[in-house]
Amino acid sequence: MKTQHIIRLLSVGAVVSIASLSPEADAATFLMSDVTHWIGPAAGAGVNEAVMVIQWPGELNGLAWGYRWDASETKTGFDMLQAMADASNGALVTVGGSFVSDIQWGGMSFPGYNGDTGEYLQYFVNNAQVDGNYVDGDSSSGGAHVLPPLGSPYDESGPGEWVASNTGLGGRPLVNGSWDGWMYAAFGSPGLDQAIDAPTAIPEPSSLLLLTGAALTVCFRRRRAA
Repeated sequence: MKTQHIIRLLSVGAVVSIASLSPEADAATFLMSDVTHWIGPAAGAGVNEAVMVIQWPGELNGLAWGYRWDASETKTGFDMLQAMADASNGALVTVGGSFVSDIQWGGMSFPGYNGDTGEYLQYFVNNAQVDGNYVDGDSSSGGAHVLPPLGSPYDESGPGEWVASNTGLGGRPLVNGSWDGWMYAAFGSPGLDQAIDAPTAIPEPSSLLLLTGAALTVCFRRRRAA
């Protein structure tokens, strides 16, 4: 079994590359319950949950953030991305409005449209689209998005998959169980599930610091023993 190098968010603005201490996870087993870093209120009754995954160019893994909000409030993909940016205190920067042209974090960013390869920053969701409909909103109101969502795009036992959004993120309605994904790819790409092994769960800073401390202690003891 191999290990993989993954990039994780330790704290606002901090990027660290570490080797996984466990066997590589199968890409199809990453569920919403595996996300460990959440923005918004605590989980509970009346609280909706969604996930945002970003895969920057050149990275083998995407980074997964969880987003929670009061179920009585109407939210869009723009609201989720903006909440993540606000919570990062300037570490996560977005360029553009409903149609985002770049997302920057830790020195990583997305290039503009490549006329030779046809690649650009694409926006994916986990629910079907009404063919030929590019109107904001869900299909019940005449919009492009067919809700409810299909489930995790990384769940082999379910129908979840990445689907290119027919609208910008401002016109994408979020509901409980929504997944949003960003990657640099050519038109017609099957989505992030074909480009990464599994989105990297972003641990709480305290959890990873404890893990790092334990690893350093073991390393120190082995050196002393030698």
